[in-house]
Amino acid sequence: MGLVTGSDMHIRSLPGVWCCAYYFPSNTHEGEDASEYYVRLERTQDGFVLHSLPNDTASYIQAHCTLDANLATGVWLENTAPKGEFEGKMYSGVFQVIVDDTMRRMVGNWVGIGNDHGEQEIFEGRWEIAYAGESLEGLPEL
Repeated sequence: MGLVTGSDMHIRSLPGVWCCAYYFPSNTHEGEDASEYYVRLERTQDGFVLHSLPNDTASYIQAHCTLDANLATGVWLENTAPKGEFEGKMYSGVFQVIVDDTMRRMVGNWVGIGNDHGEQEIFEGRWEIAYAGESLEGLPEL
């Protein structure tokens, strides 16, 4: 994967709907679970802001990052589903993803603080953001 020479090229080339998935250690089984959102990416002066689109669970994620060639570095905040496993708790952290040469996929990692049995603990996992289409029409439900 080569570096793209101008980060502004990334910013102009991120329209449409994207699927954002991050993976975290499961509380109920071995391995990991995923949280998935459809999101829009909005241009900022130095990078982009990611906002989840409305969903049936009333959960929400947002992130802001700066771009340096094909490396996006930023912060994220999630409000979990009020009726889900995490009962509407808010989580936050940092992330870095690499934007691939097609500018249609980003892969990297996140880090954040969570509670494990009442104790604060640092968690980390994979984060993937992939272009899904121009609109939500025809996309599978997450």
